[in-house]
Amino acid sequence: ALGFGEAGAEIIGENMKGNDTAGVNAMIPGRMVDCIFGYCDIQNFADATQILQDKVMVFVNQIAEIVHGIVDEYAGAANKNIGEAFLLVWRLIDADASHRTRLADFSLMSFIKVIAAINKSPTLADYREHPGLIMRIPNFRVTLGCALHVGWSIEGAIGSEFKIDASYLSPHVNICSRLGAATKQYLVPLLMSHNVAEMCTPQITQEHLRLVDRVELMGSKSPIGLYTFDMDWRLIEVDERSHSKVTFKRFKMRQHRERVKEQKQTADFSVLDLINTDRDIRVMREPYTRSSDFFDTFDMAYRNYEAGEWELAKEMFEDTKGMLPNRADDGPSTVLLQYIKEHADTSQGGFAAPKWWQGYRLVK
Repeated sequence: ALGFGEAGAEIIGENMKGNDTAGVNAMIPGRMVDCIFGYCDIQNFADATQILQDKVMVFVNQIAEIVHGIVDEYAGAANKNIGEAFLLVWRLIDADASHRTRLADFSLMSFIKVIAAINKSPTLADYREHPGLIMRIPNFRVTLGCALHVGWSIEGAIGSEFKIDASYLSPHVNICSRLGAATKQYLVPLLMSHNVAEMCTPQITQEHLRLVDRVELMGSKSPIGLYTFDMDWRLIEVDERSHSKVTFKRFKMRQHRERVKEQKQTADFSVLDLINTDRDIRVMREPYTRSSDFFDTFDMAYRNYEAGEWELAKEMFEDTKGMLPNRADDGPSTVLLQYIKEHADTSQGGFAAPKWWQGYRLVK
């Protein structure tokens, strides 16, 4: 469905029903649906726009081709491109509990695969050598901040007879975009709300996701737990072989994607198995799996932080901050350690939690 996307085509199709003409009737109500929302934000986009100028359209579309293709492969749908950001949707209409779990697993895996593919792409790797970009941003490479959240939304067509868009209106969409922006603060490529994490296969949540904070966001009625899937995308090597794929006929590529998509819909396909066996994931996870004490120490530090035992939490976050081998400081450890130092009650000579502490913090 070129132009509107798969979900958008259905929305616009509903708005065309019953019309005497081929036009779209924008003046009909939307409908409430539950969805998993995905948000991908191209980082350093303002700089890229100034430097690439008219070529920035090609830049965005090269990224969109990867994001949209992988999301489609994992049963999602591209909804809207908002400048440097992409809104993706996994609709939960008529989905029972097992299917909701499957779609949550798919949404997580699609973003893991997107992050790997962005860093494997030889086309996008060329920008690492662009003189203007590396002068403005040393060691530049294309980077995405991705987020996942789930909730209700009003699905419908927004506009008039002159211009119409298939849209999802909801505070949950806004929350998802704020989670995407927060990836820069936590220095992680992916953040997901506890609502999505708890929908995933329990073994995935328990063994592969890390709870890194609990926050109150604008638009949320209650605190949200923030989870990440730890991976160092800088370890992914460029796959020069993928250059040959551009010689394929596009319809053949489409046929191949459809076959792969169908295979993922079979009962035998397991996202958990893929996490444990996929080569790219193993490469990106290697620094975390090599440091056997990292997750246990961070978990204890976080529990003390949440419970208000900030003196103990501070000591352990100082350990986990630099515990990972051959990489920069751990982002979540750095953020929480800084928060403790800025807000702790030091009147008694230590780092005590303030009296107003309720186990979560406000993120604007």
